[in-house]
Amino acid sequence: MPELDQNKLRRVAFCVDVEIAGGPKYKDDTDCEERKKKRKEKRLKEREEGEALKNPEVVVEEKEKEGVVANENAQESVGSEDEPSPESTLLDDGKDQPNKKKEKKKRSEAERKERKEKKRKKAEENGSVPLELVRDDNGEVVPPEDVPVVSGTTSPRPQDRPTTDPLRIYRRCCQLRETPILKRISDQLAAPSSCALISPGVVTCLNLTGSRLQLADIVTLSDWLAVVPVKKLFLEDADLNDEKVRVLLAGLLATKPPDSRYRPASLEKNAKQDETSTHDRSGVVKKLVLKNNPKITVDGWRHISLFIYMCRSIIALDVSMIPFPKPRSELSPQTTNSTQGSAMSNRVPSKDLAETFSKAISERLGGAGLEELVMAECGLTSSAIRRIIDGAIISGVQRLGLADNDIDNEGLDHVIHYIRSGVCQGLDVGGNNLRDGIKRITDCLTKDCPLWALSLADCDLTPESLRILFPALIELPAFRFLDLSHNKDLFSKDTSLCLLRKYIPLMKELKRIHLMDVSLSTAEAIGLAEVLPECTHLAHVNILENPQISALTTATDEATQEEAAALYASLMAAARVSHTLICIDVDVPGPDSSEVVKALARQVVAYCLRNMENFSEIPELKPVQKEVEVPDVLMHLVGHMEGYSENHDNDPPAPDDDYIVGGTGVVKALSYCLLQKATDLRRSSLPTGGTVTPRTHANTLEESGKAKTMSKNLLDSARNIRSRLQPALAREARAGNDMAYRKFSHSSY
Repeated sequence: MPELDQNKLRRVAFCVDVEIAGGPKYKDDTDCEERKKKRKEKRLKEREEGEALKNPEVVVEEKEKEGVVANENAQESVGSEDEPSPESTLLDDGKDQPNKKKEKKKRSEAERKERKEKKRKKAEENGSVPLELVRDDNGEVVPPEDVPVVSGTTSPRPQDRPTTDPLRIYRRCCQLRETPILKRISDQLAAPSSCALISPGVVTCLNLTGSRLQLADIVTLSDWLAVVPVKKLFLEDADLNDEKVRVLLAGLLATKPPDSRYRPASLEKNAKQDETSTHDRSGVVKKLVLKNNPKITVDGWRHISLFIYMCRSIIALDVSMIPFPKPRSELSPQTTNSTQGSAMSNRVPSKDLAETFSKAISERLGGAGLEELVMAECGLTSSAIRRIIDGAIISGVQRLGLADNDIDNEGLDHVIHYIRSGVCQGLDVGGNNLRDGIKRITDCLTKDCPLWALSLADCDLTPESLRILFPALIELPAFRFLDLSHNKDLFSKDTSLCLLRKYIPLMKELKRIHLMDVSLSTAEAIGLAEVLPECTHLAHVNILENPQISALTTATDEATQEEAAALYASLMAAARVSHTLICIDVDVPGPDSSEVVKALARQVVAYCLRNMENFSEIPELKPVQKEVEVPDVLMHLVGHMEGYSENHDNDPPAPDDDYIVGGTGVVKALSYCLLQKATDLRRSSLPTGGTVTPRTHANTLEESGKAKTMSKNLLDSARNIRSRLQPALAREARAGNDMAYRKFSHSSY
């Protein structure tokens, strides 16, 4: 690309000399004593040799004297036949003493080596010492037990290849650059999960979100990134500027794939030279997040464009919350005058940067490898959106994020063009006012559209918007994810819940739906929970941050506790009946909530975990169905439940407050379900447009009148509670406690 200088992201390839630093050493007390003794003997020997060189005559005389004395002692120790030496007996008795000392020394040496080997193995298991991998001529890794051991060598043979331990390489990079070792990086690299077992030396994920790294630390990190492959790198809110981005991206591009780093010489001669693995350094990183770094300006965006063009491995890139520079023609005169006196890195480009960015995407060396591009809250103009979408269509970018960019009608035209292109599979247009534009989006959702994820969060949608949206979504053959969060007017009318109950079960492939902060009430949440088991693939539901539901977690009065029990009992029944729900995000009860409410909330999680354990696409791999253990407070309340071998009918009754809260809560949940059922029947009986035969109308009423599986499960629980309340009613009637009798009667009916 002539618009970009590729030398900006080129750097010299190098290898960190980690062997100079040496490996870890284990110190024993015996080793230290022996080392000190040998050092002392060596020092004395050197001193004697120095004195001998100075006075050679004196040394000769001393040796002669020592020889004479030795001969005299030898003659005395031998003795004669008539008078044997009295010390001969002692000499004979101590003949085996040197051998015993040698054996003892050998034994202690063997024990010392064994202790050292145990420490080394333990250190390798903990990850503090890197495992040495030996490859044969075919490039395959040889197990450590199959590596031949060379006898007669006391010191380990130096490695003929660099180490693959990421932490050791990072420490050496810091030592060479004379920068401090950052604890956040070293802790992540020291974790056993940092590298996958199938690819040692390749870091799975490095998260530096919120780190305030200086330029010197960034340079050291770039050195490390140029040697160690990293699959995912998160640098959100990391105080990056243009130069820091350039250094980091240059390091990411300099990394070679793991298979091409240690190619044996025999294979290198015979193998065909592959441009992508040997000559061209195109990076290894799969996902890069540069979100929320507002100091990045024009030059930084040029570096990012060049990185997109050159990197073949990148799959997902997030550059959200980085202001995208506008061309000179779209700036006001005041903005143009203010930029003339700014620094060179902040100047407005003479050529449209959006055109350069689009060209980098469309002509990238990796082809259609880039699957996801997120540019939320970048201040994109309509012309910039058009150029970016054109590049995304040419390159085949499947998922595009354009949230919070104030998309107008012209920008919406470009978004619709992206949907109609057949490339779009995921689209995020949240944070843009699409109340009047939802009809234009739904018009392009046809049976041939491959869209499977759509985010309409904070788009100012209304119940009328859902009436337009849902009939179009059921036409999509593979739709799996819908986000309607932060649309506060979404449930301003009862029609929204009716539309959800009607159309969500018809989305056969739907797996995830978000309804955060949409003013969902308790009754509406219970009505929604009733149809969740009918969604054959639904796995995740999010109803967090809804004010009426959040208020249930902190309230302590009896009426609110009953509402909370009704909500969690309905969600528990939905998770129990469903076999696909693995996560229901809902506010957790506070510490002052009733024990029954807390137990019901825990049971929601327990049944979701059960579904997760039992889930398997392959029938042969499905585990044995496990039943969830019911807490004592719930077992005392409902008594014996179907599916459990133990009979708890003779258990002591639960406390009175638990009876009231739990029993009334289940009754309220059933009443909300029946109320919603009546609403569905009433709406089904209303005349609709077109010709409807009496038989079709009767079938519709029959389908609407059928009880849901979740409601039947709640009804069984209510019957068990009522049967458990009968002895308590009789007891209070005999005691004449009219108030308690009325409370129990209200709970039982």
